Amino acid sequence: MARLSSILASALLAVVVSFATASAPAQAAEHLVRIVSDYKNLRMYFSPKTLVVASGDTVTWRNEAKEEHNALTFPDGYPEGAEGFISPDFTEAGQTWSHSFTVEGSYEYHCLPHLPMGMRGVIIVGRPSSEDEYHRPSREEVAAYRDRLLEYFDEDEYQYKVRRAAQAE
Repeated sequence: MARLSSILASALLAVVVSFATASAPAQAAEHLVRIVSDYKNLRMYFSPKTLVVASGDTVTWRNEAKEEHNALTFPDGYPEGAEGFISPDFTEAGQTWSHSFTVEGSYEYHCLPHLPMGMRGVIIVGRPSSEDEYHRPSREEVAAYRDRLLEYFDEDEYQYKVRRAAQAE
């Protein structure tokens, strides 16, 4: 009888532990994206280029070299109802920046200084976004993004336009 009680107690404990484990919320995970400057092969890239995470997870970007980089979403490259992200500029090896993701979908991002080199990546939170689930940027958001592009790629022309606009006022 004592042996039967011991077996029943062990079985009951196993059921309780199994139930507690199954109903416990999942712990948020942390993920690393390396920002790579591959001078030998004239490449700049994020590694991994595509990362799948769960809602609530945090992604940290780490600059691997003394090279200017950043990470920011395209104006229409993140799910409706979410916010895009813009990291600070990285200038030193070892610098990091983190962002937590809470809205499911695809976050398409890039390094602005190295956009012409194709330096971009995707964070998929839970599942990829369908075409109609992406954020639709306002005219103001598109203009702000355009101005930021001009700061990197056509500074003289950008400054000329700013001066002309100021003179017209």
